[in-house]
Amino acid sequence: MLGKVLKLVCENLGDREVYFLEADGELNWFGAPVGEVCSKIDFNAKNSEIIQAIKSELKELGKGEGWVVYVDPINMFADIYEADKPRYRDKWNKDRPFNLSPMSLRVGFFASRNEAYDVFLRISKKLKEEDYKFDVIYT
Repeated sequence: MLGKVLKLVCENLGDREVYFLEADGELNWFGAPVGEVCSKIDFNAKNSEIIQAIKSELKELGKGEGWVVYVDPINMFADIYEADKPRYRDKWNKDRPFNLSPMSLRVGFFASRNEAYDVFLRISKKLKEEDYKFDVIYT
């Protein structure tokens, strides 16, 4: 499911200046531009290989501004939240507890919550056409 959701993310975000993201405990962000990464990904690869391909492109970005979308392709939801709020910590990863994994992605920095919502609502509608339920929430 990761490859399917990621492909839709790439199709809907490829031309925007947003990043695949992960952060350390102090919310120092590391990112890879979505447009560049998407052109290199084999969406049919194993989940771990897809995440490794994204992680290999990450560069230090520093503190982030705007809105981040936490995407969970397993539980089929996306949560939109402010970049300076710690959300969805991976307690097993001490170096980067706000990481990318085969079970979650982070995409950002969107200028507004509405911009992020519009993009992920389109993704949700495309998945619904294939009989998948994908929720988009914001807090």
